[in-house]
Amino acid sequence: MKLQELKNLLFVSAAFFLVASCATTSNTASSAEEADNTIITDITEEIEQDTSSGSKVRKEPKPISVQNTSNQQETEFKELLKKIDIKVVSSPKTTMVDKAFSVPYIINVSDENGGIADLDITVTWPVGRSNNTLTYSSTQIKTDVSGNAIFSAAVPKFAVKDVVTFYPSPVSSSSNIVKAAYEAAVTAQYAVKSNYINYPGGVLYVYDFNEKGKAGSNNFTMLQTLRNSGVNVGNSPISDTSYFEKPVYDLYKATYDIVGKAYKFMVIGSFKYAEPSIETEEGTTVKLTADITCVDMNNGNVIYKTIFSESVTDKNKWNAEQKCRKILAEKAADAIVYGM
Repeated sequence: MKLQELKNLLFVSAAFFLVASCATTSNTASSAEEADNTIITDITEEIEQDTSSGSKVRKEPKPISVQNTSNQQETEFKELLKKIDIKVVSSPKTTMVDKAFSVPYIINVSDENGGIADLDITVTWPVGRSNNTLTYSSTQIKTDVSGNAIFSAAVPKFAVKDVVTFYPSPVSSSSNIVKAAYEAAVTAQYAVKSNYINYPGGVLYVYDFNEKGKAGSNNFTMLQTLRNSGVNVGNSPISDTSYFEKPVYDLYKATYDIVGKAYKFMVIGSFKYAEPSIETEEGTTVKLTADITCVDMNNGNVIYKTIFSESVTDKNKWNAEQKCRKILAEKAADAIVYGM
């Protein structure tokens, strides 16, 4: 092969290698940018002629890294989260629907040097419910020179037992930043009792069923648990258990015809076996389900529904069943007070 032809071939090969290498470098830079939000700039030197051997020599690209501002903010935010301590200084006690909380919520944010001023804090709290599903709202508050931040909740319009959550406001919408911020959160109780439990209270039609599915008597444990919670309740004047097979309104109407507006609400419910009891070497396991419906005695409207299960294992079936019914009664009473 002639010397000039050889030079031309080497030149074409070198050019092809340069194009392929630049493409690879570009892809690598793109991946690096996605991984750590760093901007990569490539500066490639020209190909020079090595006159001694007649071959082409390519000098490697020189990457220049420029720190992304948002990435630096995220790094600083993560470092801040490691150093600070957030605590609830004070929070209001339980209130009633349509009654303002007695005092505001106060939190404090500090590090080893004391309170941290001018830090944005995100607050979330429940603002609505549909049966057992809650919806939330959020706002931002800022710490003062002492590191304290104050949140005054609006007058509650529905019954609920949940929490108010406080956490440092994320500096970006990046999922790992939001997650890190929320992991630093603190909570305080947000408890609002139903105004239906005010005097004159309610009437109960809540029955225990045995393992064979037969209704027994009105649930005394449930009645006593509600009374211990400060709620005035009495047993329904209706003893016919066939109403469990009828629409809720039929039972309401039959009860209303007897008691009229003597009560504000009615609880209709059952404690039934969710599955057959199971005997093992450790004892007998009983699983029961509570199905609760609350009705407004003024109009028969259903104002709250909930259903949940509990299981207990004890040395014999009777013990397990009684303990399980007690747990269900306590949870049901709490759900009624903070759910209606």
